[in-house]
Amino acid sequence: QIRVRVIEGRQLPGNNIKPVVKVHVCGQTHRTRIKRGNNPYFDEIFFYNVHMTPLELLDETVSIRVRKNAACSKGCWMHIALSVHSTMMFRNISVSCLSVIVGHAVMRKWLLLSDPEDTNSGAKGYMKVSMFVLGTGDEPPV
Repeated sequence: QIRVRVIEGRQLPGNNIKPVVKVHVCGQTHRTRIKRGNNPYFDEIFFYNVHMTPLELLDETVSIRVRKNAACSKGCWMHIALSVHSTMMFRNISVSCLSVIVGHAVMRKWLLLSDPEDTNSGAKGYMKVSMFVLGTGDEPPV
């Protein structure tokens, strides 16, 4: 099982925004409730039950997208796409990256948001998230 906790956002650009976060893992997508403001507090946990071998899991990524306005068109997404080989610009986090970390977890970390259409535009705000992978019999971190 992969668990992703979307905790909060900071310094999201725009006025009168109503952000929503979309998390995509292993072909499954979850969305947060719509919040208001540039520093939204979400505190939502998403569970992704996957039935894969550890080797298959190594190629999977966790994609986190933030839309500034729930009614906005497709081009309004800001993106975190972390990869084991990436810096913190265009973010997809690979499940293999989580698997090699002690406790298979990234806890309460601030991640930089960027515009996937314009990677030179700089920071578009930050998201605080926790992510971890649980195998059979594993206890989740506190």
